[in-house]
Amino acid sequence: MAANGSAGGEPTPRLCHVVKTAGFDGYGFNLHAEKGKQGQYIGKVDEGSPAETAGLRTGDRILEVNGASIAGETHKQVVARIKELPDETRLLVVAPAPGESLPDLEPPAPASAPAPTANDPPRLNLQMSAAEMRAHLAAKKKFDPKKMQLDVKSKFDIVKKL
Repeated sequence: MAANGSAGGEPTPRLCHVVKTAGFDGYGFNLHAEKGKQGQYIGKVDEGSPAETAGLRTGDRILEVNGASIAGETHKQVVARIKELPDETRLLVVAPAPGESLPDLEPPAPASAPAPTANDPPRLNLQMSAAEMRAHLAAKKKFDPKKMQLDVKSKFDIVKKL
């Protein structure tokens, strides 16, 4: 595979041949679009996956799938191209340009990072499963006193205090 930079500072495209293995389910990466940008990008790459072995990295932009340009194709079309061959795919990718950031794809901050304060914006925890996220959100729901069931005596006492 080619180096990830050229003399002009522009990233060099890399051809990554991803081959499924018996000990791993799928290719081990996810695909997504960036808001306000054209193309499809590599999201999280699983450790020990065929994608990692092939050299895919988080934030890589896909240029071609199996030799065909994906310019102007939808997410669904790109996924279909990746699935054309049952056990392998060839992706021509390019790393993000220098200075181009992908904040939603950054790994979690190391444990030595300062604890978030009340003024910090909330961060996405993309490590949670959907069930864990639902439980987390349910725990954060505020108590609604209007939905509380009261007996007649309690209601009478409340009205009497008015």
